[in-house]
Amino acid sequence: MKKSYYIVIVGLLFIASLVSAQTVNKNIFRIERNKNANVVMYDVRLDNNGNIDKINPIDAYWLLYTKQGQREEITVFEKKAYGFKVTYNDNGYYTLVLKAVPDRVIKVVTVKGEPKAEIKINNKETYLSTVYVFANDGLIPKVLYYILTGTDIETGMRVSEKITVK
Repeated sequence: MKKSYYIVIVGLLFIASLVSAQTVNKNIFRIERNKNANVVMYDVRLDNNGNIDKINPIDAYWLLYTKQGQREEITVFEKKAYGFKVTYNDNGYYTLVLKAVPDRVIKVVTVKGEPKAEIKINNKETYLSTVYVFANDGLIPKVLYYILTGTDIETGMRVSEKITVK
């Protein structure tokens, strides 16, 4: 009887360790498009201590509002447009470069325990909330412009900038 009790306790401790090692996602910004209501969400993965997951810090996925808000993974083909590169910076933050917005570097930082996407919009330091992409329709859509929207870090005011793609 004692041996089976011991096995149950060990099993419960093992399950508890798996649960405690799970990550939690916190959204930092999203990409909206003129094509439909579906959006690409960019989340930071946090461990139970609130630290950014060093191995896989960013989770990008579709939120399909045209299908009751279902989550769907980004396909390999779609990663050509919505993919990203993330690297850890020795100054304590992550650098994120989106394929959709390659000329704007995003700093992924933690502010008062909350992850934020820091980016320059209209030459102001902001926390990014949305990238709106406007593309023409066709077999291979061409992006005509995108609009970055965020919150000015100093003033708390909303800031937007339209960037035309050449």
